[in-house]
Amino acid sequence: HERKDHMSTWKGIKVKHQDGREGVIASDYAGFMHRALHINVVGGEDAYVQLNSDGPDSGEAGWSWWCENFSGGARWLSLGDHFQHEKH
Repeated sequence: HERKDHMSTWKGIKVKHQDGREGVIASDYAGFMHRALHINVVGGEDAYVQLNSDGPDSGEAGWSWWCENFSGGARWLSLGDHFQHEKH
């Protein structure tokens, strides 16, 4: 799939964590070679994920984002390539 770091803005995208937390991306800062995403977590402390174009992503792993216009239909996708996969 295409690289999502070229998205115009992440602000307002719904996210959820594998531990059950939910939230929304409150701010999206495009810096040099990275995107900084601040997440407002419902009933909890804010979280932070950084998408790095020249290496592994950083910040808190385990978040997914809701992609409404995914080619195969709306679905949750990993936010960042440092995602730790859950064991099923």
